[in-house]
Amino acid sequence: MNDNLTVKPRRIETNLRHFARIGYSADGGMNRLAFSRTDLRVRQLLLHVMHNLGLTTRIDGFGNVFGRMEGREPGLPPLLIGSHLDAVPGGGRFDGSIGVTAALEVVACFRDSRLTPRYPLEVVSFASEESSRFGRGTLGSGIVAGTWEPDEILDLTDSRGFTLRRVLQRAGLDPTRVGQARRRPGDFLAYLEMHIEQGRVLEDRQAQIGVVEGIAAPTRLRVRVDGQADHSGATPMGLRRDALTGASEIILTVERLAQEAGNVVGTVGAARVDPGAINVVPGRVDLLVDIRSIAGEAKASVVAQLRAEIDRIALRRDLRTSIQILTDEEPVLLDRRVIAAFEQRCEARGTPWLRMMSGAGHDAMHIAQLCPAGMILAPSHNGISHHRTEWTDLKDIVAGAQIFADTALELVTNGVVGD
Repeated sequence: MNDNLTVKPRRIETNLRHFARIGYSADGGMNRLAFSRTDLRVRQLLLHVMHNLGLTTRIDGFGNVFGRMEGREPGLPPLLIGSHLDAVPGGGRFDGSIGVTAALEVVACFRDSRLTPRYPLEVVSFASEESSRFGRGTLGSGIVAGTWEPDEILDLTDSRGFTLRRVLQRAGLDPTRVGQARRRPGDFLAYLEMHIEQGRVLEDRQAQIGVVEGIAAPTRLRVRVDGQADHSGATPMGLRRDALTGASEIILTVERLAQEAGNVVGTVGAARVDPGAINVVPGRVDLLVDIRSIAGEAKASVVAQLRAEIDRIALRRDLRTSIQILTDEEPVLLDRRVIAAFEQRCEARGTPWLRMMSGAGHDAMHIAQLCPAGMILAPSHNGISHHRTEWTDLKDIVAGAQIFADTALELVTNGVVGD
């Protein structure tokens, strides 16, 4: 292999800084929800950078952005590389953005070296990777992979009651064309993604690169607890049907069941109390519950136990409950040949690496249904992510981008090889 791609730290830093300028404030973090005004602005910037790199750009029916560099042999499937640019409210500057930046840097390195790859390259920024707006994440990659059909997601609503269908229309997209974003097995040579770890394993183990072996998957639930709204002063304790105290028990039950399982994490990330007044016993509470694991059976067991516990809590407190499954995904193992390629490049560069599982979901878990997929992680300082203080040192981003570029060069030169 002609190992002569050398990433440029200053170019990487510049692209990251330019992306971060759109929607970020130091005191409030990132404001770049999927299909928001700032999200659409950062897409325009991405298209501008792609054009400057000589890429042929397109936006598919769901708003995923692609930029293509042609290869020497027409008809070969492209190597897909990238991540996402949308962000959680109050999030940081690195989540998602370093993956798109690393992918752009691969193309820039090919241009620097005056190389034309054998296989085409396609840089992608998937739309609506974060679940913050519609309660379900990795929507863009899921549509591409066929994980969900359009009718399964178009009626999802955000906190303002807007459906995804309406939001797409407001963003200039046609909801009737969402299905056209679907791709088929064989359409891509492979998929590579780079991301921040969103944990502290790499930092604690003093490794610069996490080579991901598998990705945990979430089951997400919306739990509604209905009681009776009453005057807080005139209603005796023994006569109350307090939805919030019942919801509090459910929250603690999520924590307990996850702790007992050991290889499962459980989170109640949002609670909406109605009517939400200091002098009214809460009559209704909506909870958003996220349960994740790298072990599908363990996750399913926790969900089943939680359902049973919710029924018991409701019976004891004279409450009514309902449970809506928002998403139920299976953990994904990534391609061992792509894993080996990443690890070989780390060894060749003398870059400290660690094979690991990812507890967070990523677009790679869907694209792995279409082609061999792999991803690497860069360390997160103190494990902080989805917060304005999220930080990854430039030297670690550059090290990851170099391994990313080396591996991309290997794959577009030789294809995906190995047992």
